[in-house]
Amino acid sequence: MKIRVLTYLLLISFLATVSLPTASAEDYTEMHLPNGAIARFGKGVIIDMQVSPDNNRLAVLSKAGVWLYDVSTNAQNAPLIRFDDLIVTMMAFSHDSNILAISLKDHQEINLKDNRVQLWNADTGKDLRQFNVPNGPLASLKFAPDDKVLICQNRVGTVQFWGVNNGEHLTTIDPKLPKLSRRKYKDWGLVTDYYLDSKGDVILGISNKDGTISIRNGNTGEQISLLESNSHDSSAFPIQYSRPYDMDPDRLSGKPYLKWVSDISFSPDGKTLVSTFDYRRANWGGWEAKGGGVELWDVNSGKQIALMPWNIGITFSGDGKTLLISEYDGFSRESDDRQVWDIPTRSKILENAEEIKVRFSGDGKTLVLIDKSGYVIWDIATQQEIASHKPITEWMAIVPERFVLPYDGSILATADKNGIIALWETRNSKRLRSLTTGYSKPFGALAFSHDGKTLASGDAAGNIQLWDLNKRSIRNTINTKQIGRTKQIGSLVFNEENATLISEREKDNKEYLIEFWDTSSVEQIDHFTIPNVSRNDYFAAFDDMTFVTLHDKNVFTPYGDKLAIETNEGIEIWDVSAKKLLNTLKEDRSNAYVSSLTRDGKLLAFGKGAVVRLWDTQTGKHITLKPPRGIKASILKVIGFPFYDIFTVVFTPDGKTLAAAGEDKTVYLWDIRTKRNIVKLEYEHAISKLAFSPDGKTLAIGDSAGRILLWDYAKKRVLTKYDAAPNFISILTFSPDGKTLASTSGGPKGYGDNVGTIFLWEVPQ
Repeated sequence: MKIRVLTYLLLISFLATVSLPTASAEDYTEMHLPNGAIARFGKGVIIDMQVSPDNNRLAVLSKAGVWLYDVSTNAQNAPLIRFDDLIVTMMAFSHDSNILAISLKDHQEINLKDNRVQLWNADTGKDLRQFNVPNGPLASLKFAPDDKVLICQNRVGTVQFWGVNNGEHLTTIDPKLPKLSRRKYKDWGLVTDYYLDSKGDVILGISNKDGTISIRNGNTGEQISLLESNSHDSSAFPIQYSRPYDMDPDRLSGKPYLKWVSDISFSPDGKTLVSTFDYRRANWGGWEAKGGGVELWDVNSGKQIALMPWNIGITFSGDGKTLLISEYDGFSRESDDRQVWDIPTRSKILENAEEIKVRFSGDGKTLVLIDKSGYVIWDIATQQEIASHKPITEWMAIVPERFVLPYDGSILATADKNGIIALWETRNSKRLRSLTTGYSKPFGALAFSHDGKTLASGDAAGNIQLWDLNKRSIRNTINTKQIGRTKQIGSLVFNEENATLISEREKDNKEYLIEFWDTSSVEQIDHFTIPNVSRNDYFAAFDDMTFVTLHDKNVFTPYGDKLAIETNEGIEIWDVSAKKLLNTLKEDRSNAYVSSLTRDGKLLAFGKGAVVRLWDTQTGKHITLKPPRGIKASILKVIGFPFYDIFTVVFTPDGKTLAAAGEDKTVYLWDIRTKRNIVKLEYEHAISKLAFSPDGKTLAIGDSAGRILLWDYAKKRVLTKYDAAPNFISILTFSPDGKTLASTSGGPKGYGDNVGTIFLWEVPQ
């Protein structure tokens, strides 16, 4: 199958340069590494942060695993929780803060029916127990108030209760969603949510085929009430909207539309429910929808207390008594207006029309308003500001779960774009300290300096990190905002003297910036622009549940003197130091994804569909190298099956041998002089990346399942295998002495969704 498409010891001044913590700054690089890895740079892209209810622990969930910190001492007192073949999807603290529960799934998603749940001691990081929850994947994970039961809900609404002390399954509450005819309701789905009442009963909200919502006791099956739209009290929430809307189904022409509830959610106290609906009808492709809105319900009375347009978002406070109403513009999903309402009194507490972010504390007593000028802390009961934090020198574009309030709202934890997690005291205007650093954006480029002392990495935020390989820490960071909008770094290379780093990144209007950086001062030396650069990103998914995303069509020679880059005119060859276009290779770029230049820049190879094109960059002449695939592949091609695409090509350092591999799980090597295939290696997964060692004797092979194989191709001998990442290998590069291999992994949405870690691997000698 193929698809083309996150107290109290150190106070830090706001106006001073951020002082990064040194505790564990170097240690984390060597903690819980995969077998064969000698270091890790970057702790991954932050997905979620949670402060324990007693405010003593901070858990950070990144794409590389879970990191656990002691809030008062800044100590990383539990190691990275890493799973070679699993991805952490959710985490939850027990109410007494003693246990951290995490939910995991297989990164290849081969078994979607089960989720593994693991319980950890939050003080020591010790694994307490684990169990498999059937009928996954999970949609929510939380502890019952007494902490003796863990409650898991899957995506179809089934609620399961598990004993915390022994990991035994206690009971299952099935919402028993109404059955849908596949012919009439193709690709339609009903939704459900639950809350646990004071008696310990599960109360379910279930959408029905007629647009109503049933409130039922999940333990007994008894229907408590039926939520219908004809009981609207228009004066309950007199909200004024900036955007007109039409939710009258009688004005929708043609075949009748049905009101369909697409999402429902209980408030934490279970007294209020919010539902989202649209008007839809079946068609040949499944269904089409028009209009719709958001409804707010009083669960006890069954009355609808507000009817709002479709571009409204609802967030409840931790006690369920306060709600945030956000009106979005419908396109960029930026908030045009935010209002905070007290539900029992139906009164407006606060309104702010600026683009702000809001967080409630778990007890519902405090909220934080965040915009680009700083943080403002509000006491909800008195409706007064109690503290503010300005300015935020390391401001980042806030996304959900990048800042979090604990249950009592006394501390605010934030994560900025540089991977620094900071603590703020909400009852005064002091920043307590930076807790930790090392979290990262996804990496899109790697390059070793030619003396082997530095590794340069470029990330999706447009930053370039210079890693000291002896100290295992960042020596400097280059922020490329000096010119134009920040874009992800696509390529990096050191010049021969290691004094200059050359980077390539996308600018606006399909222009690409080639920038020259002084590696000592990290100042920009020079730059030039290449116009009309084309993008031909590629995504392929396979039957073994692995995938590959390709971007790297632009390539430097090893010392950065020449560059091959795809433009609307063809493949352009540039003299980088002279900033001069040397030649344009006229080539149909369809199905062309990857390329490689020889050290002298005279030969260019790139994968074009199922073959390799080999160009003389000076004369413009080219030949086609066809992998010697067998009869099966030939038959598949004849009968019109998708043929096997090349995903990676690379020359040996001496330019005498070319390797190519891709979708057909085979590595092919050609002798460049004779143009003959000299050897091939069959493999178990699609191959996403290849790299030759400096002596040309070892070929590193990265695959779509995140594995790395080192191969002595002359002796046809496998040297070692490494399990590197939960996604496909996106970059492989050897150190100049050939003793170390650096790798990163990719993701289904390209650089923006990869893990955000770099591994250094030992190369057998």
